[in-house]
Amino acid sequence: MAQYILGINCSGFHSSACLLGPDGRVRVAIAEERLSRVKQDKSFPRLAIRYCCEVAGIELTDIADVFIGWNPAPYLLQPQQTLADAFQNRGKLAQLTLNELAALQGGVSCINQTLTGTEGTQMRLHYVDHHRAHLANALLQSGFAEADFFVADGFGETTTGLMGTATTAGLQELAANRTPHSLGLFYGTFTEFLGFRPNGDEWKIMALAARGNPQTYYEVLRPLIQVSGLHFELDLRYFEFFLFFTPHYYSPKLVELLGAPLPPGAEPAQREFDIVAAVQRITEEVVFELLGNLHARTGQRRLVLGGGVLMNSVLNGKLTQRTPYQEVYIGATPDDTGISVGSALYGRQYVLNLPAEPSRASTHNFFGQEYVAADIEKELQRRKLQYECPSNLTEATADLLHEGLVIGWFQGASELGQRALGHRSILANPTLPDMKARVNASIKYREAFRPFAPAVPVERQHEFFDLPAGETAYFMEKVFPLLPLAQQRLPAVTHDDGTGRLQSVRADDNPLFHELLLAFEKRSEVPVLLNTSFNLNGMPMVESPADALDCYLRSGLDALVLGPFLLRK
Repeated sequence: MAQYILGINCSGFHSSACLLGPDGRVRVAIAEERLSRVKQDKSFPRLAIRYCCEVAGIELTDIADVFIGWNPAPYLLQPQQTLADAFQNRGKLAQLTLNELAALQGGVSCINQTLTGTEGTQMRLHYVDHHRAHLANALLQSGFAEADFFVADGFGETTTGLMGTATTAGLQELAANRTPHSLGLFYGTFTEFLGFRPNGDEWKIMALAARGNPQTYYEVLRPLIQVSGLHFELDLRYFEFFLFFTPHYYSPKLVELLGAPLPPGAEPAQREFDIVAAVQRITEEVVFELLGNLHARTGQRRLVLGGGVLMNSVLNGKLTQRTPYQEVYIGATPDDTGISVGSALYGRQYVLNLPAEPSRASTHNFFGQEYVAADIEKELQRRKLQYECPSNLTEATADLLHEGLVIGWFQGASELGQRALGHRSILANPTLPDMKARVNASIKYREAFRPFAPAVPVERQHEFFDLPAGETAYFMEKVFPLLPLAQQRLPAVTHDDGTGRLQSVRADDNPLFHELLLAFEKRSEVPVLLNTSFNLNGMPMVESPADALDCYLRSGLDALVLGPFLLRK
């Protein structure tokens, strides 16, 4: 039978599942939150696993190998479960035995398990180091035969990142910072200090940094993190995220240094803008210095990056200008959502040693289910909603957008990850000065300062952005300066510092959305749309037609394009 491989992320952030087809490519992948409708769902991805199997038309028992993107081996040497506990719940015997044998042996590097079903089917379970899964998610989708790699996040099993180089001879890991010295939690500490939620709201304070002066607090904060070669260290006197018994990520010493933290929900002011501007600058400097040191060791011209720190699109947009690397690949899901993909790809390539076909760089992440028009129409009829079916969908939608309507756009297979790329999007006219405020206030129900991304045909992006040669941003993963004229013409997607988080739209990957951009240009003279995720604040991005209708009816959206159907309020 054809060999399918399942990848799982159950590391506590952005649970997800991914199914690789027999050719080794991603067949389907989805985050648990899209199905449970619980934002940032941390539970085991049961729904996501079932979804993957149903979309692929297989049973779970058809899968022989499962790769989990977290390795429990480092934790086995401290057994805390007693034999009495295990006998009260005999299912715990397996864990007890693992712990005790590992302790007696003095340590293990990996664990492999086999589940044998009642019908004799076998499923092998493999555990992949968390940062190696991040690495594979980037490297094995980059199309690069050789490249340096840089992984940085909050924490893995015992480390907070990974650096090294990949050649035709294999992977060479050169450095790994041990916990608690963490770039992700350095940034997360200031996220909490400024009144936001750490490990969730970091992109909000990244947006606020554009309003601040980095020099105001730079000299005060720069000594809190220092680089030496391929390693860095935090001054732990100012941080307490590694202590389980303290209420905050920051210590009283940081309060002494900066003054009182901003209470949650309070309006940030110039002090907060200046603090985060310094933190953003310091984070960038640390990454650039580490990468410069890595390049000096290897001489590679290509670089792949992964881990939650690489959700920082402002940092990402500066990589080719501020480091010696000429080509950079990050991908759509550098955060833990991509761990399911990365663990499956890592397992296929480096554990099962299955042959891999030469691949091009991945340019899309449309890995969900496609809903056929007949099923969509059934849902519309079940709800007794009025709808139409325009003869030219993109022309009709472009008319509404040009009139100033804000539209939900639901097409094709859903995107994996936290960014909508034209399949589960809210779209609006970026030339209207009040549009950013309208979408934030009456549709997204979120903070007024948060910016929106401009989607542009990849062949036209240089008309609007000041881009380094060869740069693209297929996954909205990089921020670049908008050209002066573009800033004037596109006020709703121009951030406070004159930048925008670019989405480069390829006709080959996203033909209908590309067509819509060109149809909008006929009316507005710009092939650019404001694009944001199809959800409300605190809600996961929509997955199904039912989700889209729920969001549409609960929000200030003016219209909804649901497959071939158009609804208006």
